[in-house]
Amino acid sequence: MISTLLTRIVLMVFLLLIPVQEKAADTPKDFLATATVGVPVTVSDVILPGSELVAKPIENDPPMIVQVLDSIQHGDSFRYQFRFSGLEPGTYDLGDWLIRKDGTKTGELGSVPIEIHSLLPPEQVTPHSLSQGQVPRFGGYKILMILGATIWGIVMLMLLFGGKRKKANAIDDSAAPKDASLADLLKDRIQLALNDDAETHHYAELERMLFSFWRKKLGYDSLPPEKAMSKIKSNDDAGPLMIQLEQWIHRPDSSRVEVDLAELLEPYRDLHVDSLESTS
Repeated sequence: MISTLLTRIVLMVFLLLIPVQEKAADTPKDFLATATVGVPVTVSDVILPGSELVAKPIENDPPMIVQVLDSIQHGDSFRYQFRFSGLEPGTYDLGDWLIRKDGTKTGELGSVPIEIHSLLPPEQVTPHSLSQGQVPRFGGYKILMILGATIWGIVMLMLLFGGKRKKANAIDDSAAPKDASLADLLKDRIQLALNDDAETHHYAELERMLFSFWRKKLGYDSLPPEKAMSKIKSNDDAGPLMIQLEQWIHRPDSSRVEVDLAELLEPYRDLHVDSLESTS
């Protein structure tokens, strides 16, 4: 059984060595190495006589690029590891891309041939151009762009007209019914002020709304805002609430207890809510 196992192991090792031997046979004996255009190749244990060698500086557009990866003293010579990459097919001498580190001549190197071959057919220097394919009609980038632009336009329209509608409805946060009076619309806002729950910008918004309403209703559109406000405050119907709003804005610490809500809203009980919205 042991002998059978050893036989199998020897057979497996032999099969693994076959590709290596065939690969080594790819390089002709007359050449140090062969390579395909554009494919870097590394060769080791190359012994060259004389002082240490280094790669020549790259100038213009050379047909081959050589690098010295390692060099070790080997008697009167050096043992090297090179990497080269051919850019054009042909036969080259590795020594043409090397110089002495100490500046002496490299004449005693002899020939170190390298073969670079191409996978393209003769006289063809570039790959075949790609054939133009057809892009599927459904689901391409163009359709995605059109769909995205359409969605963006719908969202912009919703924001634009939704903002205008929100501004038009800012007067009536409680969505008062259309048959309600103007006093019903203002009651909740005034009650917030009486409870000391309203903020300064709420008073200012209510003041601007009532100023616009009374200015149009009383025919003061042609007057400057300051003069129109003075006349509105002196009006028996419009004046009390406008004066009270001014006190809440500029004197927030003033007492709300003494304010008569029914009396403030009395001039607005016979006015329809649409009359206020039409002036806003």
